[in-house]
Amino acid sequence: MTIPDLTLRDLTALVAVAQHKHFGRAASAMRVAQPTLSAQVQKAERVLGVRIFDRSARRFGVTPEGERLLPMVRDLVAGAERLGLSAGARGGVRTPIRLGIIPTLGPYLAPYLLGPDRQSVENRRGRPPQPALLLSEQVTEHLVESLRDGQIDAALLSIPVRFDWMETIALFDEPFRLIAQRGCSLLNRAHLTSACLSAEEMVLLDEGHCLREQSLDLCGRRRGGSPRVITTSLETLKHVVASGGGYSLIPQLATELPEAVRGLVEVRAFEDRKPRRRIGLCFRKSSARSEEMRGLAGWIASRLPASVSVLATERRHAP
Repeated sequence: MTIPDLTLRDLTALVAVAQHKHFGRAASAMRVAQPTLSAQVQKAERVLGVRIFDRSARRFGVTPEGERLLPMVRDLVAGAERLGLSAGARGGVRTPIRLGIIPTLGPYLAPYLLGPDRQSVENRRGRPPQPALLLSEQVTEHLVESLRDGQIDAALLSIPVRFDWMETIALFDEPFRLIAQRGCSLLNRAHLTSACLSAEEMVLLDEGHCLREQSLDLCGRRRGGSPRVITTSLETLKHVVASGGGYSLIPQLATELPEAVRGLVEVRAFEDRKPRRRIGLCFRKSSARSEEMRGLAGWIASRLPASVSVLATERRHAP
C-alpha cells in the first residue's frame, strides 16, 4: 500500500485516539464501533510503516515515531477542515464556532454572550450580528488538548498559556475578591491585602482548575500547608464558605451570591496590588478561521460588563 491508500477518516482516527488517550472513548467520539476504529488505526500504521501507539504498556502511550508523525497528521486533518470551511463559506453556510470556556468563567460570562435579545440589539446599532456559538466547559488542560486536536475552534482561558502552535488575544482583566463568612477576622482588617491569605485557611477548587493555582500563588505557597477544604465548583465553594469551612477567592463575574448564603458571607475587594486574572481568546495559528476568531475577540470585548477591564484586542503570539 502507498500513502494515497489512507483516507481522511483513517487520519482522523489517529488524531482522535491521540486526543482521548483511549480507543474506546475515541470510538465513541467518532460514533463508530471500537473494532472499526482499531482497524483504521492499524491500517494507518501499516501504510506508514510505524507503530503510532504503544499497546504493550498498562497505560496508553504514544511511541517516539508517533510523537514525530502526529503533528503532521493533525496538520493534514486541519487542512481538510480548512478546505471544507472555505467551500461552506462560498456556499453561504454559516458554521458555528466551537468555543471552549474554563468552568470558573463559563456560567458567569455566558449570560453576556447568549442573551436572548442581543442579536437584534446589535443589529439595530449597526454592529456585527451574534456569531453562532457552541459552548463547552472543560478545565484548561483538556481545553488545550481539544484545541490542539481541532475538536474546538477557540478557547477562553486564563493566560498566559504558551504553545508554539497557539495564538492568543488578550480580552480582559478580572479582579479577584475575598469571600468570607461574616465575622471572619480578615473582614475586620482596615487594609485587606493578599499577604493576609493563608492556604490552610482557604477553601479551594480541585486540582486542574487554574483558579486553584492562582489562589495558591497569591498565598506565596509559603503561608500554611494544604487547603482546609477542596470543592469542585465555585457555586459549591460559596456554600462551603457560608458554613464556616474557610475563606476563598472568587473572580469578579462570579460574585453574585445565591439567596441561601446572602447574609452569611461578605465579598470584599483587596487594597494592595489588585489580584486579578487575565482572560484571553486562544486558537490555532493554522486555523482556517483565524480572521473569524479575531472578529470573535472583538465581539466578545464589546459585550463585557463594566466590572472587568477590557483590553485592546490586539494579536499576541506566544514566544
